[in-house]
Parts: sequence; structure tokens; C-alpha cells
Amino acid sequence: MTNARNTDAARHEVIVIGGGITGLYQLHRLREEGFDVVLLEAGSGVGGTWFWNRYPGCRSDSESYSYGYLFSQEIMDEWTWSEEYASQPETEQYLNFVVDKLDMRDAIKLNSRVKSAVFDDADDCWELTTDSGEVFGSRFVVTALGILSAPIFPAVPGLDDYNGEWYHTALWPHDEVSFKDKRVAVIGTGSSGVQIIPFVAQDAAVLTVFQRTPNWCTPINNRPIPPEKMAEIRRNREALRERCMASPSGGMHSPKPDLAMDLTPEARLAAFEELYNAPGLTMALANFRDVSTDQEANDLLTAFLAEKIRAKVHDPEVAERLIPKDHGFGQKRPPLENNYYEVFNLPHVKLVSTREEPMVRITDHGIETSNGHYEVDMIIFATGFEAVVGSFNRIDIRGVDGRRLKDHWAHGPRTYLGIQSAGFPNMFMVGGAQSTAGNIPRYTEVQVDWVVECIKYLRDGGYSRAEATTEAEDSWIELISSTIEGTLQATARSWAWGSNVPGANRGTFLLYAGGLPRYRTELNDVRESGYKGFEITG
Repeated sequence: MTNARNTDAARHEVIVIGGGITGLYQLHRLREEGFDVVLLEAGSGVGGTWFWNRYPGCRSDSESYSYGYLFSQEIMDEWTWSEEYASQPETEQYLNFVVDKLDMRDAIKLNSRVKSAVFDDADDCWELTTDSGEVFGSRFVVTALGILSAPIFPAVPGLDDYNGEWYHTALWPHDEVSFKDKRVAVIGTGSSGVQIIPFVAQDAAVLTVFQRTPNWCTPINNRPIPPEKMAEIRRNREALRERCMASPSGGMHSPKPDLAMDLTPEARLAAFEELYNAPGLTMALANFRDVSTDQEANDLLTAFLAEKIRAKVHDPEVAERLIPKDHGFGQKRPPLENNYYEVFNLPHVKLVSTREEPMVRITDHGIETSNGHYEVDMIIFATGFEAVVGSFNRIDIRGVDGRRLKDHWAHGPRTYLGIQSAGFPNMFMVGGAQSTAGNIPRYTEVQVDWVVECIKYLRDGGYSRAEATTEAEDSWIELISSTIEGTLQATARSWAWGSNVPGANRGTFLLYAGGLPRYRTELNDVRESGYKGFEITG
């Protein structure tokens, strides 16, 4: 299929889609190498996740200093993180600081949501159209869409009939939302629900939490960063980066070398207690290795966590509803909580399990369930995302012969290195499918650098086209499967499998579970081989 070239299109060497932490770094690196590049961002400001998710309580679950940029000593020296786990406003402010520091605003087009991206076989270029009708053309496209950026709503009819206020945590307004003296319903108890519920409970007259699936939540144990620690972080920027790059998660934590089942019950319990009281994702990322592979070890940990929930929640029936029965710890990314469980001890807070009491419809003044009707003034949807693939599915992406990426990924994403798909030449994906897990900025940092080197190789060699082969794609999917083989993740039901999307097929695993050091090796091997697995022409 050959498309007529739009002579009115704004032409660039490279177009980056997405102005979050990954897209901004991609823009910086391409400009650093002298490319003519523009970044298209759907929002009215930069930040990606940290622009859209501005609901009360939103904060990072990775240490702020490990999550931020580590390529620049100057940026590190001029920015001071206030907390171990930064809030949304602080992270958004940080990303705007970086944009100004690197003088990138002139290359960013805000309010430019890409609706379609079509490959022109005749000249090996892409043509992109935004929702406002603007057209852009480029040899190369880099998508930095984010894996949690396509919000979904529950499959319950009637929202159009509702006369009250309603919000989605991932589409939170810039204007202040007041819960004061209102009857509020929060639907969802994943990460965003766990974060916002305590804030709603402070002011709402009545709070009804509609829980679809309980999660294993552990305390965030957040704390301020004193000046002396911030000074030490600045001095040791390189060591911090090396530590993150050596960790499977790309962060501050690595699994323990020993096994839970090798310890005495007393020693194991003491270790679990220490992990529970540690900050952030320590319980998830620095636990015993067999917790993720041995059902008995995992059962011992979940029994420990269940007792923690029972100790915090006064009503035994409510506590049992809050204890997951369908998955072990780590089969879903565990939310980090701050007085979440204690909320359910408050007299004006009610927990509704939609497994016991399914939602039937949303009415003009509330939510109807199988057991009755709840009148509410406000509904908050904390219902998550069509993870990883949703942001791609919402753009009409057409490659060679007009084939749609959505069709190519009908049974789950098909990629090579998590960076390109066969039949979609010159489109590089960073922070997309089958390439990230853990501390995303550290994973995407190596992808961005790899993509820049690849595009430089094509430019300097006079090549016009790089396309992953189907064989390379097949081999990568086999590798993705091998990284979870023998782990409890292989049988999990979570957004990492697309299981949270109604009607979705459980196809290929959406993430990369081989760890960051192995992923870096895979990328380096392909680059050093002259880009094996890619068909390069020009």
C-alpha cells in the first residue's frame, strides 16, 4: 500500500509521541545527537502519568531519587527531593524543571493527541494526524505512550444517566474536587483506589467502597529526605545509577540470596516482619527468591499479611473481605498503603464486595447492586487501565500494506526486544510491551539510548528503513515466556496479562520478567551484531 504524501505535513526526522518521563528523555537524547525532532503530547502540560493522575494521595512507589533522571550531575545537584516517595505534584514539578533546564519546550507540541499513524511504503516514512487535524511527517517515530495510560471503566451501564459528579483517577481535573459532606462512592481498590480512599474518608459524609478484587497491600513507610541524605545522594549519583542498573527491578532492591523455606519458622517470621516495616516495595522486591516460585513459601507470606490485615480492621467480616483469596503476594503488583485498612474502622465507611453484591447499573442518583441501591453525590472510578496495549489500540497505527497494529496484536503484543513489531518499520517503542517491569525509568533509559544509537546507525549509513523480522519476533515471544516459566506469575491473573479488561483474551505476557541486567545484555548483543533480527535497507 502506498499513501499519497501530504505536502502540507510538518516534516521532521523523528517524531516522539508522549511527554512523560520516557518521552522527555528520548527528546533530549535525539536533540543531543543533532536530530530534527518534535514531541507530540496529548495533555496541556508535560509529565505523562504525573500530569494526568493528579488525584489526592497519588505518589510514586519507587524511591524518588532512583525514579528521576540519573544521566546528569547538574540536574541532580539542582533538584532537591523532599520525600523518599514523591507525591504527584512534586514529580510533575520536577519534570517541568528538567524540560526548562534542558531548554526543550520549543520542541514540544502540547494538546496534540495522535489519532493515526500511517506508514508510506513508497518513501519509508510515517504520517501522523492529531485530533485537531494537524499532520506531521517523519522518517522515524518513537512511541513513549506509557504502560498505564489508557483508563478503563467497569462494564456497568448507566453512567450517561448519572446526574452527580464523577471522576476517573487517571483523568483527574486540575480544579480542586471537594468531598466535603458528600456521599461518595469509590469503585476499585487497586493502587489508585488504595491511595485516594483515605483522603476521601477524611471529608466525605458517607464513603462506600466498591471492591472488585482485594489486593495484598503493604505500608509505604514514607519519610522525609534530610539534607545530609540528599547531599550523599548527589555525591553518589554514579553509584546509585550502577546499583539500579544491576538490580532486576531497576531500582534500589534485589531479592535475598537465601530461601524462606530454609529458615526456621521464628527466623522466617522475623524476616517477614523486617520486610513489612521497611519502606516502599521492599517486601515485593527484596524478599526471598522462593516466595515467587514456591507456593508453600508464598502461602506462608500471605498468611503473615492476612494477620496484619486482621489486626488493623476491627470487624472480622470486613477484614476477611479485604484479604485476597484468588492470588498470592507478588502475582499482582502490591499497592502501597498509608492508613488504608484503618479507614474501614470509621463509622461512615462501608465496604461492598462486588463479588458478593455485583453492581447492576449506575442510575441517575447512585449505584444499583444486586442487593439494593446506594444514593451517592459523587462516583470516583479507580478502575485502572487497559495496560500496555491500550495506549497503542487507541491510535490507528497502520504499517506495511495498511496492516493495523491492533490486528497484529489481536492475541497479545508481538514485538522484538519490546522495541519494534514486524511490519511496522521505523517505528520504535520505548516503555511499551514486553520491555519493562519494575522501576520503569531505568528500563526505558537503556531503551532510549539503544533507539538513539540505532537511528544514528541508519542515518550515518544512509539507510532509510529498519524492520524487525517475524522470526525475531517469534524468538522474543519465546524468551518472554521463558522468563516467567517456573514462577507463580505464569498462572497469575492481573493487568500484566490483560486479565482486568472485560472480554480480553489472556494472550502473551505483557511485560518483561528477565530483569534489567539481562535485558541490557539482550539490547547490547543486538547492537553489537549490527542489529541482527532487523531487516535494514535504503
